[in-house]
Amino acid sequence: MSTEPQYAFRAQKASGLADGSSWEPSVHLATDAESRCFAYSPDGQWFAHASSTGVHLLPSSGSSSSSTRTLAPTAVFALKFSPLSSTLFTFERPGKTDGTEVHKNVRAWSVESGEEVAGWHQKSQDDWEPIITATESHRFIPTGSDLLVFSPPLAPRPTLRLKGDGAPIRGVFLSNPRAMPEGTSNARPIPAHSEPAVAVWFGEKKGAPGGVRLFPLSQLVGAEVKDADSTENREFPQSLARKAFYKADKLNVKWNNAGTMALFLTHNDVDTTGKSYYGETNLYLVSLDGSYDGLVDLDKEGPIYDFTWSPTSREFTVCYGYMPARTQLFDIKNKPVHSFGHGPRNFILYQPQGKLLLSAGFGNLAGGMDVWDISTRNKVAEFTASNSSTCEWSPCGRYILTATLSPRLRVDNGVKVWWCGGQLLHIHPVDSLYQASWRPQLLDKLQPFPAVIPAPPAVNESVALYRPKGEESNGAAAKPKGAYRPPGARGTLASDAYKRDDNDHTASASASQPTSAPGSGTSTPTPMFRGGKPAGRYTPGLPPGAAPASPAAGKEDKKKRVRTKRPQKETAVDGDGVEAVAEKVEQVKIEEQAPQSTGEEGVQKKIRGLNKKLKAIDDLLNRQNKGETLEKTQMMKIESAASIRAEIVGLGVDAMELDIVG
Repeated sequence: MSTEPQYAFRAQKASGLADGSSWEPSVHLATDAESRCFAYSPDGQWFAHASSTGVHLLPSSGSSSSSTRTLAPTAVFALKFSPLSSTLFTFERPGKTDGTEVHKNVRAWSVESGEEVAGWHQKSQDDWEPIITATESHRFIPTGSDLLVFSPPLAPRPTLRLKGDGAPIRGVFLSNPRAMPEGTSNARPIPAHSEPAVAVWFGEKKGAPGGVRLFPLSQLVGAEVKDADSTENREFPQSLARKAFYKADKLNVKWNNAGTMALFLTHNDVDTTGKSYYGETNLYLVSLDGSYDGLVDLDKEGPIYDFTWSPTSREFTVCYGYMPARTQLFDIKNKPVHSFGHGPRNFILYQPQGKLLLSAGFGNLAGGMDVWDISTRNKVAEFTASNSSTCEWSPCGRYILTATLSPRLRVDNGVKVWWCGGQLLHIHPVDSLYQASWRPQLLDKLQPFPAVIPAPPAVNESVALYRPKGEESNGAAAKPKGAYRPPGARGTLASDAYKRDDNDHTASASASQPTSAPGSGTSTPTPMFRGGKPAGRYTPGLPPGAAPASPAAGKEDKKKRVRTKRPQKETAVDGDGVEAVAEKVEQVKIEEQAPQSTGEEGVQKKIRGLNKKLKAIDDLLNRQNKGETLEKTQMMKIESAASIRAEIVGLGVDAMELDIVG
């Protein structure tokens, strides 16, 4: 197989393979072929795509001697290769057959011969992909509270049925233990586990919490079944590693490459605390041998957007918290190691070699992307891929693919290829683009990445042809943008006294810090704020230290201007009129000085409220006398009548004046 990077794309009226570094579509796949879906084999040697004429299986490299095969089904909507690339699985929509046989809408095809080797019925497309171990020795199907085990994976009937305690099995997640080649990464990776592991998610049952149990494959399936024609029934074995939790409507499990630890992200659709509209999320770390299990402690409130393992299996990164989100690095002991700061980010992805980390903000964010050096903790690139729907590293670790897909966004669809240093190398616009991805490569065949980011290759002509107008020069650092300042305050000094920092509190400015040049528009500390407290009043537009006009003086000037504009009425006031005005003034003063008996009004108000309660109790007694059965709370209200009457008497009301109740 060729070592050059390659990506595949699928659109409404075009599909193809593009090879680097020219990024021109390959000639062995027609660009006008209508494709419903496509899939690469895990080793990258085969490429399959489904169209209205059938499923086409062809080698991904044009120099391969293998021939193209066309499979029979014409209504395929999903494809999946087995872990060892020996079998291709196809999914068709469930339908009815002419006879009594069940429609086998999931079929297994041999990649070598192109013949159908197995098939079964699957109700929905959501969980149609077969759950097969990395060694292709077993296949699992959860059914209610039982787990069916097929060995070999394409056997017509299960060889083992594992019975649970009645709790529903909601998911099965397999590990794929593998080790990186020596010298690929700066850190020494953890050795791979000797066999695959299985994580089984059990739901809640009768108030008991749900949870995840981890089993090594040999412990779960036990000894080999002797009679392959029958199904053996067993109980689930006791697991050494488990984690129980409530509030899990969805579960996302990620194993590390070594297959020794797993991260579980639980998501509840409804947040009972009312803090988040999008529900509640929690992240757990569990080791396969049971030596550790616990909640990942996050020091900022908010949802968990993304989490990922390092290819070395020695650390993981989490992006979490209300915007601006925090990106935090943890070790395998669940301790925070380094923070990559705050920003509008919701996506993180390690380079396959583990030397670089990509953090980005997609979806409703602007598409900003940062590339970090893991060893030095420094940012090596920063660029923007606006309106991106998907993002992937190339297996060589030198290129980054971003694509704008439909129907997420129906305009500006296409593929962009970036250099790991942030330079845009290629733009491939495609109308109604549905899918785009790199050709994969096995982990043990990864190429080492140099210690220093190499110089980028020549930029493709498509960048100058399709780059939107107004974008910054290729590879240039983004120009820092200051806070908005009104026209009257531009060109003057600004203060950082009310500027919010990453920890969501106000930052005090120091007089020793340098200030920005006039007219820069940036927010800088000024001498008028010393020690975090304002030393004097400052008005935008006035030089520092200038005293602004008094507000009281401004009001007096405004009153004078109003009096001068208002016409004076010359009216004579007789003696009787003066006396009448004086009497009204005295009456107003007397009313203002008369004390208000607020205490008496409060007592009367309380008495009225207590009388209402007595009246309600009287109504309940009448209903009871008519034969109506009252509730427990209503009977308690009737029993409180004596205490209410005593409270009214205590407020100064004669007992004879009270309405008799009961």
